[in-house]
Amino acid sequence: MKYSYLTLSIMICTPVFASTIVTNDNFIEAETNTYFSELMTKVPVNTWRHARNISSKDFQFVIRENQDILYSHAVVDVSKGATLSVPQSGQYQIIQVIDEKHYTVAVIYPGESLIITPNMLSKGTHVFLNARTGIITPDSAGVKRANLLQDQLKIEANSNQPYLDKDFDKISQDKLRSDLEKHVPEVKAWLGFGNVTNKMLDPKQRLYVAAAGWGGLPAKDAFYFPLKGTGNQECRSLTFDAPPLNYEKGGFWSITTYDDKGWIAKDNFALNNFQAKANNDGSYTLHFNCGAKALNNIDTIDGNWQPMFRAYLPRSFDEILKYSQDFTTNVTFK
Repeated sequence: MKYSYLTLSIMICTPVFASTIVTNDNFIEAETNTYFSELMTKVPVNTWRHARNISSKDFQFVIRENQDILYSHAVVDVSKGATLSVPQSGQYQIIQVIDEKHYTVAVIYPGESLIITPNMLSKGTHVFLNARTGIITPDSAGVKRANLLQDQLKIEANSNQPYLDKDFDKISQDKLRSDLEKHVPEVKAWLGFGNVTNKMLDPKQRLYVAAAGWGGLPAKDAFYFPLKGTGNQECRSLTFDAPPLNYEKGGFWSITTYDDKGWIAKDNFALNNFQAKANNDGSYTLHFNCGAKALNNIDTIDGNWQPMFRAYLPRSFDEILKYSQDFTTNVTFK
């Protein structure tokens, strides 16, 4: 094959830009970039993408979603400021604001508005909004009510520059994520999720939660702790007391099961306190893989399934931390 002098000159002089290799030092930013960039392919900047139906094995966007809420996502340009607002209502609804280093900049509650500016971020001029709207009942009426509240979430941005992908190397990112996900049993979410000013945050835990639970809330807003699955589909049960939450403000708890990668894999994969029937003494017994006739039954995959306990709006950090420690120490599958 013959090349002209001009062709050879172009081949020699044109620089080749390699994707950035992902390591522990930049994994959090790379993982966050993935979510920012993926959402930009779905909707324009400053635009909501509402999930109108409950998360399921066939409809999930962020790792470890749950069926207690409807998600709404947006990437917002805050370079010239952006005002975010949540409508006043009597049920759980928030906007979580996440920056490019996976720090939670703010959590906005019903009836609140907040102006987000670049000086509030640890890096960059864009944020990811991970909004959650509670579902009181998982039926058509409950979903319709939540949809109406989703439509009242507001973004008022003074600039509309799109977020640009940072071009991290996918192969090294996927490999590192897979390695980090093996540490799920070691996760202490309260040391991984939070604001850049939170001195409790631990670098190793921040890596773990970015890989295994990106987009989680700070401990004051929600408390997460993983449970150890049984490793098979045998019929088992779990009995526990309700956690100390601000139930009067919309607080609630749930247990959700995932596959070994943290994704929803079954249709009947979770229960919360709105759905579960309590025992006579106020405690709860949940069954796993015991069939549709069993009280409070959840189905799982066969193998390394992963349960996650969520407690929204804890009364206090100290109380919910003690509850989680007592739970993981004393509550076991039977």
